[in-house]
Amino acid sequence: MSSDPEVCLYVRHALKKSDREVEKMRETLRYKSSKKRCNLYVKNFPPNWTDVELLKLFSEFGEVENIKFQQGERSGHFAFVCFKQPDHAAMAKQTLHNSVYDGKTLIINHYEIKELRDLQIQDTIDKADFEKYQLSQNSSFQINDLTSMPNISQILQQLLDIMQ
Repeated sequence: MSSDPEVCLYVRHALKKSDREVEKMRETLRYKSSKKRCNLYVKNFPPNWTDVELLKLFSEFGEVENIKFQQGERSGHFAFVCFKQPDHAAMAKQTLHNSVYDGKTLIINHYEIKELRDLQIQDTIDKADFEKYQLSQNSSFQINDLTSMPNISQILQQLLDIMQ
């Protein structure tokens, strides 16, 4: 240890294994989030295509950092195309989505972090289940029922106008 008062040493204690794993997951999610606007998920391209054909097609829109070509369990081939710039990815998506090659319509979306997508899907399911539960518990007339009746919005608007 230095006797120089200008030198400042920081001591950091080692993290527990579980804390290291949590920190590693945070860093992974942070990195994936930073790249997600540059990454495109591409599916439904012709089965004879390889990463070479994908590179030729997508490099017209900007510098492609990498392509991860994979075989899906149920849906055939798919790929992740990562651009260096998010605007290049956006232009490629806008131009190529729903275009047809060899009778196959390309489907292109921005990459989503699987863990976040799973959470969003579960949240949607939970909301739908809760709404069904509420309906089953309340068979009486509810304010939400008003909006499903024909002309009710016009009647409510007229009542509000009269009240003013």
